[in-house]
Amino acid sequence: MNNNTEINKPEETSELRGWVISIIAGCLLALIVLMISSTSNNKSKAKLLSFMEKLDTPTSMLKQTKNHEPCCTFEQELKQCFVTREELCEADLETAKTAWTYYENNYQEKTGLFNAANQYPSTTMWDTGSALAATIAAEDFGFIPKKEFDDKITALIKTLVKMELFNGEAPNKVYNTKTMKMVTYANKETPDGIGVSVLDLARLVSWLNTLTCKHPKFKHQVKLALDRWNFDRLIKDGRMHSIKRYPESGKTKSFQEGRLGYEQYAGKILQREGHDLSISATYNNENRKDVDILGVTVATDNRTPEEYHSSNSVVTESYLMDAIENGYDEENRSIIDNIYQVQKKRWQETGIVTAVSEDNINKKPYFIYNTIFSAGKTWVAKTSKGEILQQHKTISNKAAIAMAVLYPDDEYSKVLIDKVKSAYDPKKGWYSGTYENGEGYNSTTTANTNGVILSALLYKKYGSTYQICDKCQGKAPSKIDLAAVDGKAQQCEVN
Repeated sequence: MNNNTEINKPEETSELRGWVISIIAGCLLALIVLMISSTSNNKSKAKLLSFMEKLDTPTSMLKQTKNHEPCCTFEQELKQCFVTREELCEADLETAKTAWTYYENNYQEKTGLFNAANQYPSTTMWDTGSALAATIAAEDFGFIPKKEFDDKITALIKTLVKMELFNGEAPNKVYNTKTMKMVTYANKETPDGIGVSVLDLARLVSWLNTLTCKHPKFKHQVKLALDRWNFDRLIKDGRMHSIKRYPESGKTKSFQEGRLGYEQYAGKILQREGHDLSISATYNNENRKDVDILGVTVATDNRTPEEYHSSNSVVTESYLMDAIENGYDEENRSIIDNIYQVQKKRWQETGIVTAVSEDNINKKPYFIYNTIFSAGKTWVAKTSKGEILQQHKTISNKAAIAMAVLYPDDEYSKVLIDKVKSAYDPKKGWYSGTYENGEGYNSTTTANTNGVILSALLYKKYGSTYQICDKCQGKAPSKIDLAAVDGKAQQCEVN
């Protein structure tokens, strides 16, 4: 070693190393800044920024170069409870769009109500519930823009807040959709009304609750509408009671309303509102009687029409709606499964595609109950007065499509869809069904048929509406959904 060679001291070497590293870091920083400035892709910018943050490099200069779009105030949305579990396929959306066509043809802009039957300006609260379900689905599926949805909902709530109530207690059974006046079932105006159906009210309450869960901004206004209703005469002794006005005397009388199926569907809904429905809300009450039909155990109601003057018919619809809206539970699952299985068994043994429910029909008497069991008889079609009319038996579209949604992997679901898939008018919506005896389509179109179909597809996408909302009940949405607005991802800083 040359003793004249100057050896660098450790501190001087460290300074030199630091100086070199600083120069390299500065060059690297400048290069990255240049890359960010010249990059048009926002995702690429984000990745580079993330990389620099990991290097613990000062990013003040980088932040100045960020060129992302400003957060748009009017496109921010509250995070909702509804999270997609299964995307709808193209055929599903076509089915839904056909159903929504009915509502496009039957809307009354002045009142926010929809006609219960095609071009007939009358509705019930049951059909208003179906229409509300359809409107919620239409917005969710992208058939109507948010502005149109808000306008329709605002108009409906206005009607519910202002409409005349039967005896000042609750909505009348029927209203004219154009005038908002109380009417008879023949759509004749009646100043005093004809009575109240608590089953109908429950269906509307179910979808008003879904509305306020999915779109919380309507919660206060919906509460104002519902707070007008007085349930003192409608619920007592653990059961639901309807009210009927006798036009001759003007007097009113209360009757226990609902038989096994519809009683539980509605009882659960209103029990969640704080009402005592300890009997009506359970299938395991004193009125349940199991019968064997084609080797399948079917739950029926032991209150006979002869003794109680009310139909105890077992039909499909109430059980489907119980699953779609209230959700499956330990009590109802086997009952609902058997409603499906017994109709499948009839098809297996007779070759007759079976999906029975109550429906409007396109000939007298214009409404029929197609039943699994009624008053001790199986597979009968009968009027509301009990007259049996087997020539009017139909395959119900709403029952067939909803069962196929609930049991998608079963072979019979494919049979059901194949049977009904053409039973519609592209300009009017889904028909009520097809006659069993070969007389063609039951071409009546209604709010209820098309509403059940739309709500079934909403169930396919998300699951039970009540069970979804129950998970976030009492939790006000508090975050901004930045993931997607109208399908476009946006980067938006929220402090």
